[in-house]
Amino acid sequence: MFAITPRIADDYSLFNLLEDMASPYNRYQQRNMLPVQFGDGTMGHIGGRIGGSQVENADKEFRIRLDLSHYKPEEVKISMDSHKISINAKHEERQDNHGFVSREITRTYKLPNDVDVNSATSTMNANGTLSIKMLKKALEAPKEVNIPVHIEKQK
Repeated sequence: MFAITPRIADDYSLFNLLEDMASPYNRYQQRNMLPVQFGDGTMGHIGGRIGGSQVENADKEFRIRLDLSHYKPEEVKISMDSHKISINAKHEERQDNHGFVSREITRTYKLPNDVDVNSATSTMNANGTLSIKMLKKALEAPKEVNIPVHIEKQK
């Protein structure tokens, strides 16, 4: 067994240490939700970036997941053509705990050539994660083609 020595010099007390031992994930999530600024200037938390996205290009479908937790579904607009899809989320100035804030994010993704743009669907869950899904076009089965053989006449 390892000896556990409480750190008295920082913000942990013996009771917090015991609470961490009983439920380590709860305390871990609270610490990692504090906002930080990353080197590229984007804001987020240690557990992940705000506005972060995931793209999955599978055999049968193309999926995008985007964190829009600061926006309501009615503040999100999605537009696309056969080559790209653009997601814009914007809310006007409103008051929060520190004053007033307005936000806007625009993300544009290049679509694969074999995606069926007419099959696009989107959903937004209670946590503000936007999910967009598009099916891939069915590839035609190779057709058998007969190629006639021509005989060359010798000169």
